[in-house]
Amino acid sequence: MNSNKIFFFPEIPPRSPYYNLAIEEAIALKLVSEGITAGVRLWKNPDSIILGLSENPFRNIKEEVVTKYESVARTVGFHKKPKPNFCYIARRASGGGTVFHSLSGNINYSLYFNLDERKDLFPVKDSYDILLGIVAKSLGRQNIQCFPKGKSDLVLEKNGIYKKISGNAQFRKRNCIVQHGTLILEDRLIERVAEVLYHPPEEPDYRKERSHKEFLTSLPNFFSEKVWAKDLVREVFSYLGESEPEDFSKISFFGSDFSTFRKHVLQESESIRKKKYQNPEYTLHREIPT
Repeated sequence: MNSNKIFFFPEIPPRSPYYNLAIEEAIALKLVSEGITAGVRLWKNPDSIILGLSENPFRNIKEEVVTKYESVARTVGFHKKPKPNFCYIARRASGGGTVFHSLSGNINYSLYFNLDERKDLFPVKDSYDILLGIVAKSLGRQNIQCFPKGKSDLVLEKNGIYKKISGNAQFRKRNCIVQHGTLILEDRLIERVAEVLYHPPEEPDYRKERSHKEFLTSLPNFFSEKVWAKDLVREVFSYLGESEPEDFSKISFFGSDFSTFRKHVLQESESIRKKKYQNPEYTLHREIPT
């Protein structure tokens, strides 16, 4: 296997959640046909509520937040760059619960793998075990001991109590598996979650009806995003049996090795963003007008 088939998509300047979600799906749609083995992407959203594919916004999100979003979506519309002092609502391609993102409060990661080449990731439970393991090992390199809990969470143990630092979900398109998750960076994010979201209609057993504030926690202050970005890529290379990359610019999504792939991804993402992700009918009712 040739290592130039693994890309790293580093964080870029802030974009709307619709841009970010469209890029994510477009990578999945193009990965296998372009002969790519795997990829890692890191990204952040401005203040955004991200619904799981089958979630009901009216059950999960406080009414005034939905009303304000709907008014802007139907009158002014959205652009690539984030709208200041606004809370977006978006619907992602994966299942799972509703989450809140902010630029300083959390970082998101997406792991992509070609299922034609990695058949061990085909069974859903196995894939979660393997991919959550990769993320846990990457955090372990900074001496943060976390482990999987529930179906797809990563938790820290604090005084014998499990507190969630990361929720994960998956989708699969054209033989590409995408697992994405979020890491909580600061406690202020947890306060904001309680301000915009109701208690979830469904919860993992280990939550035991705890409030957002009691259930969630942020990573320790010594956590470095820059160090972790490289550690996560290294763990993906290790899982694939590849030696660790020495020059990260050579595996960059923005580098010359991925120019055709990048061009196709960006073209595809524009179309998906306009038709689907930015569309309030999709966000609120899961309808995509044809």
